Parts: sequence; C-alpha cells; structure tokens
Amino acid sequence: MVSQLKKIQSWYDVRGVVLPLRHEKILLLADTHVGYEVELRRERGINIISQTNRLVEKILELADFHNVSSVAILGDVKHELPIPRESIDEVKTFLRAIAKKVPLLLIPGNHDSLLQEIAADIEGVEITSARGVLLNKFLLLHGHVKPVAQDLEKAEVIVMGHTHPAVVIRDEIGYTVKEPAILKIYTSRTKLCKSLYGEPCKRRGKISIVILPAAHPLITGVDVKEIPQLISSGRTILKHIEWNAENIEVYLTDMTFLGTLADLQNVA
Repeated sequence: MVSQLKKIQSWYDVRGVVLPLRHEKILLLADTHVGYEVELRRERGINIISQTNRLVEKILELADFHNVSSVAILGDVKHELPIPRESIDEVKTFLRAIAKKVPLLLIPGNHDSLLQEIAADIEGVEITSARGVLLNKFLLLHGHVKPVAQDLEKAEVIVMGHTHPAVVIRDEIGYTVKEPAILKIYTSRTKLCKSLYGEPCKRRGKISIVILPAAHPLITGVDVKEIPQLISSGRTILKHIEWNAENIEVYLTDMTFLGTLADLQNVA
C-alpha cells in the first residue's frame, strides 16, 4: 500500500518508491524506457539529447540516499521496438552503470524484447519472469501479462507500471500542467481472479494495486481520467479489475494526496 511505500525525497523527477522489507529496502521504478529519444528522432523528427546518463545518475543518488539494497525496474526497461538497434549499447551502458553500484532486478515489460540477451554478460543483473515476482506480500510486475495465480493468492499489494498515470492540474486562471501520478486501487481479489483465471481465488477480500508512473523524464504519462478508455483496448491486467472511481486514490510523486479519481472527475 502507498502508506507502506516510503516516498522518495528527490531533486529530480525519478518517479519511484522505496519498498521496505524485513531485511532490505528496494528502490522500485517502472518504465525507464531507455532509448526513448531514438524514437523521438526517428519517428517524429525531434532531436533531444539522451537522458540516460542523467537517469542513471539520479537513480544512483536515490539508491545511495535511501541506502537501498537493490533496485527493481518493473518493466519497459528499454524502449526501442521491435529489435533494439540504435539503442542497444545505451541500454547496456544503463544496466552496467546501475548494477556496478547496486544489484538490479528487472521484470520484463512489453518493450523488453531481447532484454535477456542484452543483459546476459552484465554482472549484478537478475531478470525474472514477465509474470512478476512475489516479495513477501508484494507482487511486483509490469502489468501486461497475467501474474501466476498462486502469487496473486498470496499477495496483499500488486505494484506495477505499464499505464503511465498522470494528472492534469488547472489553476483559477486556466494555467494547466500535467504531472506524473501514482494510483492506488482497491479491488476485489475474488473478482480479479475469476476474470483472470476463470475461477475465484480461495482467499477472499480486497487487494490493493499501486501503479507507478513512467520513470523516464520525458514521458509525462496519460491523464488518469482517460485511463479507462486506454485499458479497454490495451494489454493490461487492469482490464480485469472493477474500475470504480471512488476506490482509486491519486497521488503526486511526492505522495501528496489529490483525492480519489471520482473527486478529480468532479473538478471542472
């Protein structure tokens, strides 16, 4: 739950949380999209200097500041599809730079084709199944494929990426900004299991889903009010939850609570 995930005190918008476990602390990030600038240049004609070195620097600053035992990236470590060509060396540099300082856990996302091959010779990098990894009561995944049913049975909190949530804020004179956001969703475990696997979980009650924003500094994200339309046509486990706006809490990345999604929808 968000209350159990310590906020990051940062001088830079690396949008993650620190997960405190019994004997370790893990810096959780999602959607670093290393090589995103390649697409901007190739597909849109926008030439922007690579953000990778800056991203590495700030991730390591945060890892050191919070004295974390490892860093976990919850999918879409890289960006270029279908096969990384222009950005492959950049992805390797990114992984080596972090893993040299702190162990790195990668949970593959839908952009992570050939990630296993790219990271094969890099010490300190562990790659899990795309279906996620269960750490204590926290199930960490990207969110584009089904988790293992037994993991979902045991988990109390799912932490995921993939959706890139953001919130649009307008002031009284009409000035508008879009800020990356963190969502916390309360949903029925029984209904989630039945939708995912065709039968309800043996364990009943609610489960929380925490959705992290994209860590890449150039990716602001999708307005939370538009996410229902996005997930209806996309590959995401969010298609299987009850999307009740009153049960969805919205936070800025410094953990400022903005209200529920229902509250935001009622704001003109």
